[in-house]
Amino acid sequence: MAAALAVIGFAGAAQWNSSLGREEFITSAQRVLVSRAEQLQRDQELMLGEIAEAETQLQSLQERDTGSRTEIQLLSERLLAARVAAGAEEVRGPGMIVEIADSLRPVPVGESQSNYIVLVDDLRDIVTALWGSGAEAISITGSLTEGAPSARLVSTTSIYGAGVAILVNGVALSPPYRIEAIGPEGIHDRFVTHPAYLARVIERVEAYQLQFAHEARDEVTIQGFVGNTRMQWGAAVEQP
Repeated sequence: MAAALAVIGFAGAAQWNSSLGREEFITSAQRVLVSRAEQLQRDQELMLGEIAEAETQLQSLQERDTGSRTEIQLLSERLLAARVAAGAEEVRGPGMIVEIADSLRPVPVGESQSNYIVLVDDLRDIVTALWGSGAEAISITGSLTEGAPSARLVSTTSIYGAGVAILVNGVALSPPYRIEAIGPEGIHDRFVTHPAYLARVIERVEAYQLQFAHEARDEVTIQGFVGNTRMQWGAAVEQP
C-alpha cells in the first residue's frame, strides 16, 4: 500500500509539474504574441502617420503646382499682350489699305520733279491720319512685288528720306508703297476726313496726279516687327 501511495503521489506530482510548465509556456507565448501585436500596432500607427504626412505634402505640392501653372499662364498672357502692344507679334483683324505711287504724268517744263514723286512727308501724313483714326497696328511695304520688304511701325520706328529713297526702320523702300492698318470699325471713314490727310495728302494727289487708292478691308494681316526696340536714351518713369 505504501508503494501504491508512493506511485500515486509521484504521478500526481508529475501531473502538477506538467500543468505548471504548460501554463508557464502558454503565458510566455502569450506575452510574446501580445508584445508582437503591440509592436505591430505601433508600426501601423507610425505608417499611418507617415501616409497622412505624405498625403498632406502631396496635396500641398499639387496646390503649389496648380498655383504655379496659373501664375505661369497669367505671366504668359501678360507677356503675349506686351509683345502684341510692342508690335513683336503678327496680328490680324479688320482695317484698311492705302496705296500710293509716283505720278505717271510727264513733268512740265520748269517744274520740280520732286513734286511728282511720293515724298517722305506723304507717308508721314498718311501714317499720322491712320493713327489718328484709331489704327492699332500699321505696316509699310515698298515695291509691291513678291518678297518686298515690309516694315512694322513700332514705338522706335523712324520714317525719313535719304535723297529719293524713303527709309522705314532703317530699310530703304521704293514705290509703290502699300500702307496696311488694323483698327476698329469706321477707321476708313475717319481716315478720309482726318486733318492730316485732308491738309496735304489729298491736295498733292490731285495737284500732281499721284497714283493713290484706299479701301476698307474685313481682314488685314500685319507681320510682327523684326529688330531691336530697346531704347538707348529713354527710361521708364517710376510711378509715385
